[in-house]
Amino acid sequence: MSYQEYTTADFVNDESFTNYVKATDQQATLFWEKWIHEHPLSLEKVNEAKEIIGLLSLGKDPLKEQFYESLKNRIDYTISAQNTDYQPVVKNIFPFFKIAAILTGLVIGAGLLFYIGNKTENMALLTVVAPYGHTKTIMLPDSSTVILNANSSVKYPEKWDKTNRQIWLNGEAYFQIKHIEKKNQPAVAFTVHANLTEVSVLGTVFNVNTQADSTLVTLVSGKVGLKHKNQSLILAPGDYATCKKGEIALRRKTGDIEQFTSWVNGKYIFKNATVAEVCNKLSAYYGKKYLIKDQSIRTREFSGTLELKNEPVLIQTLAALLNTTVKENGKEVYIGS
Repeated sequence: MSYQEYTTADFVNDESFTNYVKATDQQATLFWEKWIHEHPLSLEKVNEAKEIIGLLSLGKDPLKEQFYESLKNRIDYTISAQNTDYQPVVKNIFPFFKIAAILTGLVIGAGLLFYIGNKTENMALLTVVAPYGHTKTIMLPDSSTVILNANSSVKYPEKWDKTNRQIWLNGEAYFQIKHIEKKNQPAVAFTVHANLTEVSVLGTVFNVNTQADSTLVTLVSGKVGLKHKNQSLILAPGDYATCKKGEIALRRKTGDIEQFTSWVNGKYIFKNATVAEVCNKLSAYYGKKYLIKDQSIRTREFSGTLELKNEPVLIQTLAALLNTTVKENGKEVYIGS
């Protein structure tokens, strides 16, 4: 089986991929970073697998049998619907259902599928997905707004808890969170789970971008708190912070944040980005492979604005800005002759 045929479970059970996620094998890291860059259409399954592997490394909490049965039934239903016959890929790695059982022991502590606390009822999650080439705006039950970038998704409880607002992000989203505070009571927090980073806010505007190996949080207004493992950080307006795999601490910077939030207005603004970085963002947005044929321009710095609503016009603009040829062929776009 080729890696392109991998399901999420296959990635989870691949020893080399697991070593890459845990940053314990430099050779595996180099291989998978290159493979992910060359296969952007697999990014969603890759991110899902990384979340599962990350949760498995957090530790275990007991879970009641009724939760296990509910989760197992969901996994059974999903696999049945996809008509997928899973075969273990690497020897001595747990098959998917054993991983499901382990994951079941973690879901209360990690907050992946159920509320944290003493509630005993099963809480269903709603999933909203923005397709390639389009953004999607969501109004949450508390009147907060979430704008999803292309090829991104969020999950949140169907039965919204007004005292414990939580949402799970895969991809990129722009949040406008409503401040909720009752008399003589503390303000109600809002938590975004993004990869292994938690973003906690009360009422503010911010952007979260989860990549294959990092999470970038940009604060527009208000205040947010970030938590990664045992590290924490507070951001002020104009700050942005990156949490990368294998790094112990969060890194905070202050600067022009327009380049991180411009996609909300239907454009990407690049400032001193490499051509390779530009291609990665466009591949993820449109679901196509933007391939650099002229390797001499891969690390060339690029600054400019690309309008996203009309891809043919974007391709012409990109060619002009790079002073090279850009040709589209089906699901592939070739840059350079």
